[in-house]
Amino acid sequence: MKQTILLALCLLLSSFSRAQSPATGTIKGVVVDSLSQKPLSYVTVVVSKPEKDEPVKSTFTQDNGSFTVSGLPLGKYKLILTYVGYKPFSMELPTLEAGKDVADLGNIAIASSAKQLQEVEVTAEKMLITQDIDKISYNVELDPESKTLTALDMLRKVPMLSLDSEENIKLNGSSSYKVLVNGKASTLFARNPKDVFRSMPANTIKRIEVITDPPAKYDAEGIGGIINVITHNEPNNGYNGSIYLSQSTPNSRYGSANVTAKMGKFGISAYGGISQYTSPSYNSSFERLNKETGALLLQDGGGKEENFFKYVDGEMSYEIDTLNLLSAKFSLNSSDWEATALQTVEELDRVGNRTSAVNRNNANTGGWGNYELGLDYQHTFKRNKNQLLTLSYKIGDETSDNKSNLSFTDVFNYRGPADTRTLNNGSSVEQTLQADYVHPFKKHTLEVGAKTILRDNASDYYYRNYNPETDSFVEVPSLTNEFDYSQDIYAGYTSFSLRYDKWGLRAGARLEQTVVDADFKSSEAAAKQDYLNLIPSVSLTRTLKNMASLKLSYTQRIERPSLWYLNPYVDRTNEKSISYGNPKLDPATSHVFSLSHSLFKGSNSLNSTLTHAFTNSAIQSYTLFNPADSVSTTTYGNIGKNATTTLSLSGNSTLFKKLSLNLNGTLSYSQLSGNIGGEDLENSGISGYMYSNASYRFEKNWRAGVNIGYYAPRVLLQGESSGRVWHGLSLSKSFLKDEKASLSISVQNPLNKYISNYNELNGPDFYQRSEYRNMTRRVSIGFNYKFGKLKEDIKRTKRGIKNDDLKGGGDSKGGSGS
Repeated sequence: MKQTILLALCLLLSSFSRAQSPATGTIKGVVVDSLSQKPLSYVTVVVSKPEKDEPVKSTFTQDNGSFTVSGLPLGKYKLILTYVGYKPFSMELPTLEAGKDVADLGNIAIASSAKQLQEVEVTAEKMLITQDIDKISYNVELDPESKTLTALDMLRKVPMLSLDSEENIKLNGSSSYKVLVNGKASTLFARNPKDVFRSMPANTIKRIEVITDPPAKYDAEGIGGIINVITHNEPNNGYNGSIYLSQSTPNSRYGSANVTAKMGKFGISAYGGISQYTSPSYNSSFERLNKETGALLLQDGGGKEENFFKYVDGEMSYEIDTLNLLSAKFSLNSSDWEATALQTVEELDRVGNRTSAVNRNNANTGGWGNYELGLDYQHTFKRNKNQLLTLSYKIGDETSDNKSNLSFTDVFNYRGPADTRTLNNGSSVEQTLQADYVHPFKKHTLEVGAKTILRDNASDYYYRNYNPETDSFVEVPSLTNEFDYSQDIYAGYTSFSLRYDKWGLRAGARLEQTVVDADFKSSEAAAKQDYLNLIPSVSLTRTLKNMASLKLSYTQRIERPSLWYLNPYVDRTNEKSISYGNPKLDPATSHVFSLSHSLFKGSNSLNSTLTHAFTNSAIQSYTLFNPADSVSTTTYGNIGKNATTTLSLSGNSTLFKKLSLNLNGTLSYSQLSGNIGGEDLENSGISGYMYSNASYRFEKNWRAGVNIGYYAPRVLLQGESSGRVWHGLSLSKSFLKDEKASLSISVQNPLNKYISNYNELNGPDFYQRSEYRNMTRRVSIGFNYKFGKLKEDIKRTKRGIKNDDLKGGGDSKGGSGS
């Protein structure tokens, strides 16, 4: 009721303000290609006085070719349209006067020039980055390097996204985010986003959207925000698709395909792929000093890993009539991996004498598979095509297993088991029901919705040691775990968007109830929680001259602990460094303030965002050390506060019509505090990253590119991690009619075959440092072929299920609760 009264009041004030201000008029229309009648996006629209060419107001056309220029004093004007690759267009406009203050020009056809294909490509480069009221988009399909890079490498170019020294994905410096596919949650990215992005060629993605202050319609989880991957390509004409093949060294290969087809009222769009990724041999070292006794633990060794990944994802739609639409989504994914590691573990006393030593050999195999089915019904009301009612249902199921075989060879004074076997079997079922309603009021919009998520998880884990007397493996009851876990979420939201002249306001609130019931049978622990969260969000925008804009926003986000953080099972794979979850974790609330500015002028764009986020009772990982047995334990707790201020900058430009430049980076200052083991700790520092890319278009469809980047050391509550520098080169050639085929080659880190990363922790009774040396040089050759034509895209519902409510964004491979 309060929201309705507020909306009515805002509309009343808006009408009153309009009545008091001088009369103005509006010009609108749709720009299309004169031959294909296809809408043209990002056409420069200028309104000027009839006798002059200087703009009174200007804008760009939207994705559907439409434009609106409002706030024009009544009078006579001229319209000028410019689009590189098309002939200049101008026309006299009907006089704007009282009673005729809106001029709807309908479709405006502009003709291409003789160099259309070549020049349109240059235009696309100008708009690699676009900004909307709640998101920044990177148009991957317009980046010439999309033919040579993986999707993971492409993420480095996206504003506010970065990869740390271990290639874990960060959003505005945070690992708490959600990944959506075409605006909907997908099992494809639910487990390990890093591996999925690495397995996908970048040219299967149309654009990547970063939503840093999600409105109320999104689930409240994810302090960093949301990464929305748009995978479906814009179709051209019956059916279309593409095939991509790539071979890389060391011993990695990719294959993917996508197809879109439309037959009357029925349409289908699907994509899939298979990849084999080999992580070459690495070297690792670990040392930990016991400050009380002076003893030193040393671990040195290496290993390698191989991953096989397969995925199929798609959607179908059926247009019952012009107002009713059914769509269905399907997804099948699976992954298998093998990893081996060999380490020498030795302990030294204060003066450097060896007290024990053993060789540890770990052979690990695992895999997971899942399916997902979804159904959406969308009703469009006759009075307004933007008035929508959407009903959605989705079900997903996943199974996983992880096996480890550990063998120990005594070097000196080793007294532990000779062989150990571990197995973790996990399963999860998730069901979601959702209803959304959108009601437009002229330029304003009201949205309401409700949602229920029902999750059931289960996992069994055993730990068995070899008994030489019986020549068999005997289960260790204290290290065996079995649990059942359910999490139900009930949510409702309302939000409204108000627009007046150059101002825009979006505000809303989301109410979420979370019910957790977890039974960790083997450890005799339980987690029963029932909590309610009210999450507000507000955003104010102001359109400036020359398509610049300014935005101020505030939102709250929730860190809701998932099963990974709650499971109390103790992982003793490394007997000197154990880890476990905490079933007593509470959700944490983060407050996020941001101020952003975007500017588009000619071939240049510049986007900047200043963000301040703070979290009380934050969920943090921490490590304790027991000097008596020289064993460290790592777990999670609501132990402290985080406050981070971040300045993000991104820009791109096209020079000489052939040279494209791109720069993307952030600079952050973080303040961390918490209580670990009864001791108050504080740490602060500066971190950030920078990525720069340049590409040049030669004659006869040749392209060359070079990139360089730097990721600064990351501040931790108990220490810090190392930074990283990377670089790369690429070359591509397009051929056949309409450039349907392309061949590409890329080299990542040609000057540095290996790179070392470290992580340091410092406590009152210990100091430890781990270091990894990985091979980073990689050479890839790829081939892409496009086929078919499609007159129009398949219909898709404008709303759907987006499950983005769990604390995530990490890159763990473990099964449910492993």
